[in-house]
Amino acid sequence: MASTIKQVLQHSLEDLSKDELKKFCARLLDREREGELRVRRRALEDKDEVGIADVLVSTFTDAKAGSVVVETLQAIECNHIAARLEAKLEELNLPGSRPSANSTTPPSTARPVEHFVDQHRSSLIQRIRRFPPIINKLLELGVLSQEEYDAIMAIPNPHEQARHLYNGALTSSGTRGKDIFLRMLEEIEPFLLQDLRGS
Repeated sequence: MASTIKQVLQHSLEDLSKDELKKFCARLLDREREGELRVRRRALEDKDEVGIADVLVSTFTDAKAGSVVVETLQAIECNHIAARLEAKLEELNLPGSRPSANSTTPPSTARPVEHFVDQHRSSLIQRIRRFPPIINKLLELGVLSQEEYDAIMAIPNPHEQARHLYNGALTSSGTRGKDIFLRMLEEIEPFLLQDLRGS
């Protein structure tokens, strides 16, 4: 059976000593990047490697969790584990791997990877059924302003609501907003996401 990103991250964390795992968690909590999601201290309390991997994927999504772990391992000077993780991600073609050394496209001209919510824009607009709880969460997490929320909720058609969200707040909030939107979909529309990922 193919490994998931969560399993691969868990195995890398299991390679750390207890002290290294403490350093890893401390470094993870110290991430201070502009506009980047952060792990909350409470989310990591009393978690083993399985729990930490779960928190990483739920916080950063499948698309980013691998690169976050690689960067954090490098920051605490566990470069050998970081290198093994990168190689494993690359071998399994999972997010977070380095560009292939055999790639003929120079890094500077490589086409950026399109975000999942952009790749599946039309399907998501047409197929999201439980739109109000998603919108409520986006307001609560600051992706939507109160004015944007009110404008969307005033639209009677859920497909038009989704289209308005895409054309406004999701476009202007960039990758961070789309990551949060994807997390909400994973919680509220899990079967739709499974179907889209399978396709």
